[in-house]
Amino acid sequence: MKMTSESENVLKALSSSTRRTIMKQISEKGGATYTEIMHVLNLDPALMSGTFNYHLKELNEAGLIERTNGEYRITDLGKRALILVDQVAKDVKIDQYGVLSAVMSMSPRKELALFSSQMGMMIGVVLSILGLIPVILESRIGSVGLLISSLFLLFFMTVAIVFAAKMIGIVRKFRVGFSVMVFLSSNWFFIRSPNRNRFFIITMVLVAAMVTGALTVLLPYTGELGVLTVEWVALFVTSLCLVTLTGFLYLRAKRRAELLEERDNEQ
Repeated sequence: MKMTSESENVLKALSSSTRRTIMKQISEKGGATYTEIMHVLNLDPALMSGTFNYHLKELNEAGLIERTNGEYRITDLGKRALILVDQVAKDVKIDQYGVLSAVMSMSPRKELALFSSQMGMMIGVVLSILGLIPVILESRIGSVGLLISSLFLLFFMTVAIVFAAKMIGIVRKFRVGFSVMVFLSSNWFFIRSPNRNRFFIITMVLVAAMVTGALTVLLPYTGELGVLTVEWVALFVTSLCLVTLTGFLYLRAKRRAELLEERDNEQ
């Protein structure tokens, strides 16, 4: 089979380790400016700008990257090329979970919806576990406390089930492998949209919020910390701030997804 000129351009662009590194850096950051890429690669602008411009030109002409609003982004073709290079380097079956085809068909909003359902399920499961503690300690909280704790436990379990069902629905619709559901697919995170970095930050902040929240609830039960003490109030305020920060970051990620989708639609 004779290769087309487009295929030859892609293979030529991928033949350079420097260009592959540039693509990977852009992908990992979601989007990067000219200066940011040079800084990450430790290139001297005064000495290497000509060579660097040549590599960017090759990648751009091959359709592997594009420049939008001053930032370089990986194109859909670039994503496919990156995953192929990554899998060949690891000597494993290419896209063994079908993640590539799923991601290529998902819009930024759908990615955010899947991420949200993953986080919602995780929150529901963790809070359900925490909700079991007062129920187990029935003798300490009395009948009224037991009733309230049981209602909260039922609510948290419902939250976990609802978000799990939503996540499974998205996973089945886009034929994403089971690995994505349990956060095991490196490919999934490798080729996410430019919103990916925001997803990671939200996850870390949310985990910190749940840890501090759990300590706020558990320490008084164990007798290690009294309610309304200075330490407990500090822990509670920290947890509240982290929850607020999580909400703020989520709204920014949502706005970013909307902008990305609008930009893609315009193109």
